[in-house]
This record gives sequence, C-alpha cells and structure tokens, in this order.
Amino acid sequence: MKIRFFTYCLGLLFIGNISHAQRLIFPFLRLEAQSNIVVMADFDHLKPCPPEYTNLLSNTNLFSLDEQKKIREVTLKYKNVTTNSGPVGSVFKGFGLRQLKYAELTGATNKLWVACFAYTNSEAQEEVLSYYGQNIVKFRTEAGDGYDAMFRNNFLITYMEYKHGLPDGLFVFAHDPMYPYADEHCAMWAHFTSGKVLGKFIVWQMSPTQDQADFKITDSTTFKIAAEADFKEPFDFLKYQSIPIETSWTEVPTNITNSAQVQK
Repeated sequence: MKIRFFTYCLGLLFIGNISHAQRLIFPFLRLEAQSNIVVMADFDHLKPCPPEYTNLLSNTNLFSLDEQKKIREVTLKYKNVTTNSGPVGSVFKGFGLRQLKYAELTGATNKLWVACFAYTNSEAQEEVLSYYGQNIVKFRTEAGDGYDAMFRNNFLITYMEYKHGLPDGLFVFAHDPMYPYADEHCAMWAHFTSGKVLGKFIVWQMSPTQDQADFKITDSTTFKIAAEADFKEPFDFLKYQSIPIETSWTEVPTNITNSAQVQK
C-alpha cells in the first residue's frame, strides 16, 4: 500500500510539473495575479498573427475610425510642442512640480518639473515633460477626461485614454523605436474600462526575414503575437503589473514660490 501511495504521489508531481511547464505566463503581470486570466501566447510561445489582428493602425478590427482619427490628430498636435511652446490655442502658465507614478519608465527622477499650459477657450489643462528628445504629455479636461501620450523624435510611442481620472478607452504602444520603418504598425494594444483592462491584450513582435542591419518593412516581413491574454471581466492590470505601462504623474504639493511655480 505504501508503494502504491508513493507511486501515486510521484505521478501527481510529474503531472503537476508538466502542467506548470506548459502553462503560458502573461509577461507584464505578477504571477500570483494570473489565476483567472486566459493566456494564448507569451514570449516563450509565440504564435502566428491572424489577419484580423494585423497590427496596423488602420486595422478597424483593432482601431475604430474615431480612434484612428484621434491618433492622427494627437500626433499632429504635438509636432512642434516643447516646454516653451504649447499646443495651438494654449497659453504657458509656468512650471509645476510632479511625481511620476513609475519613474523606471523614463529613467528620470521620480520628482520633476513639467510645463503647464491652459487653453483660452476651455477649462482643459495641458502638461508637458521634455527630456532627451522625448515629450510626455498629459491632457485633461475639467472632468478628468483626456489622455497621456509619449513621443520620441515626433513619433507617437504610447497613447492612453482617460475618463474621470482613470484609464478608460484605448491603450496602444503605437511605434517601436527599435524599428524606425514600422511607424504604421503598433507593438501593444488593449482597452481599459474604469481603470481596468477588459477584453484582449495583445503584444506583437517582428520577425524579419532579412538581416537586422538592412531591416526595412517589406511584404516579406512578418509579425508574430508575442503575448496575448483575454480578460473576460474587468481586471486591475495597473495594480498587478510587473512591467509598468502607464506614463502619468501626480501633482506634488509644494510651498516653493519662485518663478518656476505654476501660476494659478
């Protein structure tokens, strides 16, 4: 009986190890939070990208016509924006002290000064952080609606929509700076609802058929799905993320009264 029980336990252990080895892990989330997530691909188990998920910004299966329009408008809006010159229709109000939610995203200190702009025809506010050829912008209406966006050399890198102060709507990693010819493709895509992810979260990876040194987007270039998960119910992605994706910041109360303080 002891031998039979021992053999039974070994069998369970063996099966358990196989199950664990075959389990797909979504790479951006802590392991303990993944018990109720359906994962279809990860970086160790890439899969071919079906036509309906082709990662073009013009793919209406991924981006509505309204979302495509917003991405084009946001990209054009910040072409010439700096800390000294804001978007058309805005007025520079001064600098405000802010704290990045996830400083590791930028390599910057977690407290920094951002340029603040107000619009002459609305209550919307604009904040711009510029450094090392990058711009991170935060646009909010009085109700807390708007977006965060990050640009590098005028290419849109990330775009996240907000409603009532929470991520709500499209989140996209729109351009991979590793591949400068791929500006019509996106590298990451998801939707948030009231601060939580709902539905699919997809990450793509390029698989060029030619040397990286001579890399250009051609018909022979393929994209594989490097990570895919399906969130059947709203999931608090930002709470359990192991690799931060949100570039936003919060206001830091300060008694500083020099010329760099935000003008009210």
